[in-house]
Amino acid sequence: MFEAIGGIILKFLICGDINAGKSTLIKKLEPLTGKEPKGYITVRMPDDEKGCSYVYLYDRTSPPEDIRTAAVIMRFAPDRSGEKHPELLDTLGVQYLENIPEGSLVILDEIGTLESASPKFQQAVMKILSGNYDVLASVKAQNTDFLRQVRSHPDCELFIITPGNRDELFEQLKARMGV
Repeated sequence: MFEAIGGIILKFLICGDINAGKSTLIKKLEPLTGKEPKGYITVRMPDDEKGCSYVYLYDRTSPPEDIRTAAVIMRFAPDRSGEKHPELLDTLGVQYLENIPEGSLVILDEIGTLESASPKFQQAVMKILSGNYDVLASVKAQNTDFLRQVRSHPDCELFIITPGNRDELFEQLKARMGV
């Protein structure tokens, strides 16, 4: 159905649990496309000295030198309570997905549960998934309406990653890309 590089669009959705290797696999596949990546990245940083953990969002085309200068979309306290900022997905996240030229490689790392409260961001993601773009996306394994909609998108291929299959999956996707 999809072939990489040779002019036909590829859209890989990498789905798995936390620490299964979704983002790492995308980082390994990205340079094999030969395209300058667009899109966004989310990164969860380990607990700081106060025991808080933060999830940052930034534009893939201009990664910050210091991740702590990126937008904080979630903060988790030591007791695991936290604060979430879905409105940043509807503003910054949408901005990172706008005006991307057709045929570009779009990185969506990661599509998760916070998006359930971000309707504009959901629309932007679905536009990318339906459009003329190569896509490498990591998708959380949780079940929300939006995550189910993403995973069942008819233009995309869904691959399940686990710690046990991630090396084999890399080789499979590399072959799928014709590399």
